[in-house]
Amino acid sequence: MVQLMIQDSTRVAPGQVTLINGSQKDAASQIADAVHSGAEALLAWEPMATQIVAAYPQARVYVIQPSILDLLNCIHHAPKEGKLGVIIPFSLRDYYDDLKTSFRDFQVAFYHVAPEYDDQAMREIIRQAAARGVTALIGTDALSSMIAAQDIDWIPLRPGRGGLVRAFFKALWNVRRYRQENPRSAINQAGMLAHYHLEDIIGSSQVMREVKELAQTYGATDSTILLTGESGTGKEMLAQAIHNLSSRRHGPFVAINCGSITESLLESELFGYVGGTFTGANRDGKVGLFEAANGGTLFFDEVGDMPYVLQNRLLRVLQEKYVRPIGSQRGVPIDVRVIAATNKDLPREVQEGHFRLDLYYRLAVLPIEVPPLRKRKGDIQEISQSLLKSLDIRYHRSHTFDGQVWDFFKNQPWPGNVRQLAHVIERLVLVVKQPVIQVKDVFHVMPQADMTEGQSTSGEDGSLKDLTYERIEKMSREGKSGAEIAKELGISRSTVYRIKRRHEGK
Repeated sequence: MVQLMIQDSTRVAPGQVTLINGSQKDAASQIADAVHSGAEALLAWEPMATQIVAAYPQARVYVIQPSILDLLNCIHHAPKEGKLGVIIPFSLRDYYDDLKTSFRDFQVAFYHVAPEYDDQAMREIIRQAAARGVTALIGTDALSSMIAAQDIDWIPLRPGRGGLVRAFFKALWNVRRYRQENPRSAINQAGMLAHYHLEDIIGSSQVMREVKELAQTYGATDSTILLTGESGTGKEMLAQAIHNLSSRRHGPFVAINCGSITESLLESELFGYVGGTFTGANRDGKVGLFEAANGGTLFFDEVGDMPYVLQNRLLRVLQEKYVRPIGSQRGVPIDVRVIAATNKDLPREVQEGHFRLDLYYRLAVLPIEVPPLRKRKGDIQEISQSLLKSLDIRYHRSHTFDGQVWDFFKNQPWPGNVRQLAHVIERLVLVVKQPVIQVKDVFHVMPQADMTEGQSTSGEDGSLKDLTYERIEKMSREGKSGAEIAKELGISRSTVYRIKRRHEGK
């Protein structure tokens, strides 16, 4: 239900919400992590809400209580025979006048607002309901024994979707108001959380198990980590997971893409500046990302694209553990763990004079190579299933993959790696109307430029060429023309003839 509400809201992204199963053994530690990492709102049912408030009085906790929608839903599903009564929760007292109209329409025989804090008064109200011949009474769990004592059937009123929606949007409204009243605090917290954990990284292949084991080991240290791998392999996701494995997980996680910002702007972003340092500067100055990440992790994405002149300043900060804002004469001590990532061959960049050798050795203390998707083909089905499930939820669809799609996926080169696979599956979810996604559907949504024919027609996990040829031959025997076959498979006629020629020439 929470996931569906997130999709319906334009004010919150899925990554901003953490779902905790209160029945699991580690729920208490997850709640503690959420509070210490600066969660802006905690939503919980009773009695857990009361327990959280007692343990963390500084936390903003919103109790999920029954709503009008939940109450009317109970009335709608109540037995039609006999007399129905309703004990209105005190939390709905402001809606009493509106509810009276609905009760008359539903022919509710008895209703009363519940002072649940006064057991004696509640027993008297329930006794009155029995005296009026009420045979079934809607009330909260706290009233169940009192209702049963009067030999009345109890219909439990519990917070369902309505109560959750009510609490969810109340929390959103209050968070928004808090940010407006405390803009500086909100800015300092924005974008400084690591949302991913190691269990969010999908893949059980041998190579991915080794990556996860390294991440687990390195996470316990405070040393600098260098993540290498092609674009789209999930390096930032892994960096966040390592941060959440470390002792710094309650501190900020700050990320910056070194290749997307100009040299002058990158310098001010990293090191900050004092007010009036240059034209257009904020008169109050600016805190740099090193200071903002104090006590946490600073993630340098695409560090291989960092301008050469700034590499020396970065090296000095890593060595001396202090940063000097632009225009300032004083150094600020910092306690930051650095994780860097690149899709470039840094040793070659060093040889070509584009990257400092001393900085490379300083960054590559603990290296992890994140493998491309084509080297972990055994994970493709698991990743695809997970992506399909989450995207179906996002777009309110329901799909499954035809078995032949796996053979096709496993024999693609995936130059864009997991990111490219995710984009293809998102297009499939949006475009394909029938419940089962076929190979021909993939041909329709996947640009031909994304497929390398040599790699897409052979591989250890099966031959797409054989798979496609068998389908072409089957349709040919059914009397279909080359044009009809091409249309059904979503490929060109020349591709149909080329596949036949290659297969017949084996």
